[in-house]
Amino acid sequence: MDTTLALASNCREATVNDPVLNSECAFTFHTPFTSAKGIVVNLKTYVGTIEELAFNNVTSESDKEGVFVRIVKERVAKDNDGKTNNDSGAAAGAGEGTAEEKQPTKLGIGVDGGFAGEDDKWETKTTYSVVVLTKKGDADVPPTVVTELPYNEDTKPTFSESIVKLVDSVILHAGMTTQQEVKAWQLDSDEPIIVSKYAADLPFVDNGVMIDPNPASWKCEKTGATENLWLNLSDGFIGGGRKNWDGSGGSNGALDHFQETGETFPLTVKLGTITADLNSADCYSYAKDEDCPVKVPNLAELLEKRGIKVAQMYVARLD
Repeated sequence: MDTTLALASNCREATVNDPVLNSECAFTFHTPFTSAKGIVVNLKTYVGTIEELAFNNVTSESDKEGVFVRIVKERVAKDNDGKTNNDSGAAAGAGEGTAEEKQPTKLGIGVDGGFAGEDDKWETKTTYSVVVLTKKGDADVPPTVVTELPYNEDTKPTFSESIVKLVDSVILHAGMTTQQEVKAWQLDSDEPIIVSKYAADLPFVDNGVMIDPNPASWKCEKTGATENLWLNLSDGFIGGGRKNWDGSGGSNGALDHFQETGETFPLTVKLGTITADLNSADCYSYAKDEDCPVKVPNLAELLEKRGIKVAQMYVARLD
């Protein structure tokens, strides 16, 4: 504990203005769910990484020992509470004739009106610990765990007030990824979203690509990433959103594809934001003279060519 206190004296609480990477590794695509080790967040720099890369952005030998908070998450099946097993007949009867009412009205998973998500079957269990790591010797040698103490409501009283404030400021922080996503889409009231100049004459590639009706199958066609996905309205390519400077955010697949195809297919729509009310859909133009959120008046027409029937709010199944 003395070592932890000494190292923590060089840290300060994270403020709302500090970039805190507490949801994924800065150098890989690992998240707290990836392994039993989760990620570790440096309480001095607020950079989260896998344990092996904890000192990857450190050059000073004096900084190759530090205090971190380890964040580990796992999905645990929710309790059934007996309703399905004991009342299956009643449940089946109650569900008859309600299929139409339960049809999704939004093209997204785990959102109100959308397809059933994993959250309906699983809950997330999160565990924290305060870890002191040190790195010595060859660059290929992983850091050594000097000490690791569980951090939860029961153990908090065993830590000093200063350490509790440091750890909580990182754990409870909105996180850099969330902050950047909000900032990217936050527009001033006097700066309305423009209608893209490319919408009316947007090139359309008749390549037979249709969007699978099962959102669980969506992934970035370049990296396999399954979050923050954008559909190219010209050729049906699905790519990840922009990658941030530290490796967080999206896979950058959508922007890379725009550049690799000669910057001729600039308009995209974010999967998961498409509803019968197309004003709610997030569209973006990668064109250099726009490079901003845009409105696409003919969005319904473009989506229908990919099998997405916005008027009826369903996705045409692939045969």
